[in-house]
Amino acid sequence: MKQPRVSVVIPVRNGKDYIQEALDSVLQQSFTDLELLLIDDGSTDDDYDRYAQQDERVRVTHLTGTGVSRARNVGMAQSRGEFIAFLDADDVWFPGKLEAQVRYFDAHPDVGVVFGKFIRWPALPGGGFAPASSLIQDVSQLSKAEEERSGWLYTRLLDGLLVGMNTAVARRPVYEAIGGFNESMRQGEDYDFWLRASRVAEMHSLDGAVALYRIHSASAMHRLSPDNHLANLLKAASMRWGLVTQGGLGLSHKAFDERLGSVHFDHAYSHYWHGDRTVARAAFWQALKKGHRPLRCLAYIALSFWSGYTKEPSA
Repeated sequence: MKQPRVSVVIPVRNGKDYIQEALDSVLQQSFTDLELLLIDDGSTDDDYDRYAQQDERVRVTHLTGTGVSRARNVGMAQSRGEFIAFLDADDVWFPGKLEAQVRYFDAHPDVGVVFGKFIRWPALPGGGFAPASSLIQDVSQLSKAEEERSGWLYTRLLDGLLVGMNTAVARRPVYEAIGGFNESMRQGEDYDFWLRASRVAEMHSLDGAVALYRIHSASAMHRLSPDNHLANLLKAASMRWGLVTQGGLGLSHKAFDERLGSVHFDHAYSHYWHGDRTVARAAFWQALKKGHRPLRCLAYIALSFWSGYTKEPSA
């Protein structure tokens, strides 16, 4: 088989309600020199082999429920393309996405990752989602990078810059340099992956949205953990690589403390309203020690001892 320029990795587990829309958004791209690696991670809701019959570019691999990081790693190990792209089984690419990204790579041979913005796609009040066609547009003519989100991004990632997994395409040497996703991580494995990528290559963001990110109702609540994985990841990265990126851009210790304080506060707030208030109290205390929103932290610490006050403020 001819080696494709782009390998698209899609992990899926019991995703039959959305997978066809995701696949169509890839297979109908104006850039056609691709392979699609559909990694079925122990699904029981559909025969995923049938999707390989839709297009000769689709290859299906079956795993036994080993997790999304393992599924992506298997997909990358099987990939043959010059570039590796990612899409989750319930998200959707904009038309022209790959055309714009491959053209940008060809014009900028020193860039290792090209990503873009995404549009949040929340569930409607009555269930279901607005049609993707009402939210997307052809982005094949995107050609410029957003300066604030492009370059050696390590310190900007530390400071909260988000790389949407379903927007990103990486050159194969980036994958070969950093390896795959950390399969021991239950949360934040994508953030960890891009932090490592940012140490070996420039990452550029196209100046526009290139994908839809589907937000299921209450999905964040289902992922609550007593451990603050994001704070732990940030601390580990700063200990390993410090607070300076290859391009010389530094993040001050004060700014990093502010970032950690914000992460502790967000973790505490989620647990206060949707999880364990004992966990929330400890996290608010960590945020307070970093000087983040001291009055609000003190108020929530006091309230966490009281079983009342259970209605979350509106945004």
